[in-house]
Amino acid sequence: MNNKILPSFVLLLFSGLSFAETAPALESNGQQLSPLTNVRVSMQRMLRSSEERYFLDLYAGVWNPKATLYDELNQTEMDFKGAQKGDVLELKSVNMPEGKQSELKGYLNANSGVFDAVLVNADGAKNVRFEPAFKAVDKPVFVFKFYGVEEAAQPYGKVLKRVDVVDKNTGKIKQSLTGFNAFANSVGYMDVNFDGYYDLVLSDISDAKKVEDKRFVYWMFNPKTMQFQRSAQLDALVGFPRLHGNKQQIDFGNNRLYRVRDGLMYLEP
Repeated sequence: MNNKILPSFVLLLFSGLSFAETAPALESNGQQLSPLTNVRVSMQRMLRSSEERYFLDLYAGVWNPKATLYDELNQTEMDFKGAQKGDVLELKSVNMPEGKQSELKGYLNANSGVFDAVLVNADGAKNVRFEPAFKAVDKPVFVFKFYGVEEAAQPYGKVLKRVDVVDKNTGKIKQSLTGFNAFANSVGYMDVNFDGYYDLVLSDISDAKKVEDKRFVYWMFNPKTMQFQRSAQLDALVGFPRLHGNKQQIDFGNNRLYRVRDGLMYLEP
């Protein structure tokens, strides 16, 4: 396969990125910011079973978790939806014919990402342990605090302007991300470049942009600095990044499929 490197520049996922600003006060350009509640963090976990047969794309931590299970032995995939109570997930297959439905249920360790599950299908039930597909050393565990402006004059009634990155273990603010106007209802938390560390993806609504325009602000986590850094190169791309971790591909839609290799993004022919 002859991959084409992105035209006009080599997209290094960490080179040339600007460091996040540190905002000591809840103000942006003289405007008072307020805490924003009910900002949904949509977290995509990419997990692989310990025997390496299954790959699982799991969206958990939300009221309606969902997943796609890839059986790499039989070259099949199956979609699941279900419910979550605490760290317990109960998922059932969707769009399957009668008698071929499957269940996936078990305990998800939110810190380590390990999902100890039971897979129930027509062949019976078996225990499957899922672990992060892309291992990371000294992987931090963060929670986020969101700040912005909430008033009728704002797009969508409110706008996200600052994210505080908080160490979950110590409760200390590690970094404050500013310099953007983003959709305040939800943010993406996913491993965009398949390095084992999660990145923040915000929907850009600056300069009269709308959510439907599919423009995003990317804060990539750099393990060398242990900081999130904004990527102007990724910001310039249009389309939501749909990650296919089993193939290490990013699909931006409109037949724009990229593969990540050695820190570079290549356009698939």
